[in-house]
Amino acid sequence: MLLFDDYKKDILEEIKKIYSVSENDIDINGDYGDFTLKIFKFQNEKEEVYSKIKSTLNKDYIENIELQGNYINFFIKPGKMFNVVENSIETFGMYPNTFQDTSKALIEHTSSNPTGPIHVGRIRNSIIGDSIYRIINRFGTRSCTQYFVNDSGKQVISLYLGHVKYHKGEQMTVENLLDGYQKIYSNMEKDQSIKKEIQELDERYERGDRELISDIQKTASIVLESITASLEKLGIHISTYVWESNFILYGEVAALMDQLSEELKSEGNAKYLEIGDKKIFVTRQDGTSLYFARDLVYHMFKSQNFDWVIDVLGEDHKDHAKNLDYVLHNYLDFPSKIDYLFYGFVSLESGKMSTRKGNIITVNDLYEKTVEESEKIIREKRPDYPEETVNQISNAVASSSIRFNIVKINANKPLTFRWSEALNFEGDSAPFIMYAYARACSVLSRAGNSRESNSKYNEYEKNLIKAMYLYPYYLQSSVDFLRADIIAGYMLYLVKSFNEFYLNCPVIGNEEEYKRIRLLKAFKRIMEDSSDLLGIRLLEKI
Repeated sequence: MLLFDDYKKDILEEIKKIYSVSENDIDINGDYGDFTLKIFKFQNEKEEVYSKIKSTLNKDYIENIELQGNYINFFIKPGKMFNVVENSIETFGMYPNTFQDTSKALIEHTSSNPTGPIHVGRIRNSIIGDSIYRIINRFGTRSCTQYFVNDSGKQVISLYLGHVKYHKGEQMTVENLLDGYQKIYSNMEKDQSIKKEIQELDERYERGDRELISDIQKTASIVLESITASLEKLGIHISTYVWESNFILYGEVAALMDQLSEELKSEGNAKYLEIGDKKIFVTRQDGTSLYFARDLVYHMFKSQNFDWVIDVLGEDHKDHAKNLDYVLHNYLDFPSKIDYLFYGFVSLESGKMSTRKGNIITVNDLYEKTVEESEKIIREKRPDYPEETVNQISNAVASSSIRFNIVKINANKPLTFRWSEALNFEGDSAPFIMYAYARACSVLSRAGNSRESNSKYNEYEKNLIKAMYLYPYYLQSSVDFLRADIIAGYMLYLVKSFNEFYLNCPVIGNEEEYKRIRLLKAFKRIMEDSSDLLGIRLLEKI
């Protein structure tokens, strides 16, 4: 829960005393006022409505109220807004302050099959999931992240078998595991014995063969370590890992089958649940469980410790999620709140990516290329910087640029990955944000003692104050809609307001220095807070 002087809420509550209006009728950051009330439903009496609201809302924080068309615009005194921001930062070290509730949230993201390095197509899941986790945590809900390690099923068995067949005796590496995995799939159609071997291993696995499960876990661990290392380069740290095989090994999948036994129907030896006219299979003809069954067990496991479960999934998982949700609530009495956050596909300009076909750009490839490009630009702009400083800046810029380039786009929209956009150092990008922060730090480092003045705020100061004050509303909206791109949009809005201030409001040695230094200190703190939500690594010097 966010704690701050919520002028929007206060205005709305006062208006509700005289007219029937809802929260959806009032917007922040309208084209004209600080808050804008829509009065379309009062169109025939808008002058009367405006007059009554203006005479009723006699609040010391309101500077002016204006009627324009079908909108009533409210202007808040900039000094009042800034006092809210500054007092919160001085008292609590942050704006807005939060009240931590007792509920617990779990965000499951990434969960890539450990059959190859994580690539650009999958990293959108991780970046969105990590950002949502940070945002919810900042909001005051105790949160953690989780990776569901899919070490069961034919894909990971194929990874294991590929090493046994093509690299036996060699120490396992990501490279030879991926080579073996791709050879299994390329040779499968012409060598039917491979399918038979996979089938036999799958049956042994489902019977709880501990030695086989242990060997496959070790194989998957090699790839998982490389995935984890790639995520860490982008500042993404998974709180906990849950291994799918454990639900087979310790009998939870079998227990679920028993629990659903009266609802299960048969098609030969395969078992399924009916959802309308659809058959949702939970076991194959040979009796081995399907991923759907194991995912049901996993979600019931989640609900034991968390009040709110969030699954970050590709849009191709919508049907799976719909069926999962139906079974959880109609057959298993799932007790927790659950949300599914879907994201659009990521493709290259040359087409879709596939680990099996080897047509991928890995996160490591992307990161290294972005670091390299960053170093070139930094050396051009700052030839006097030592190598250590160049390395520090280029790594921060690379990580931040990749994250921001992906998260700034609404998750529902498909994303075509273009190098030119990912490495853009101007415009709506992470470097644009990072430069603004460095500029503010530079000014603050040169500030001296100055006298307080009683002058009014000019338009650039007002706009910066307004952008800072509105931060909690964007944060609230980001949580309500589970959209990290809302925070990205806010940061660009904040930085653009700052840049206008920076270009038009000299600070050092100016008679307004004291006032403007206070504004810069608040801006710096809000930048640090909001940047952390998206994993942008701010530096005091770029």
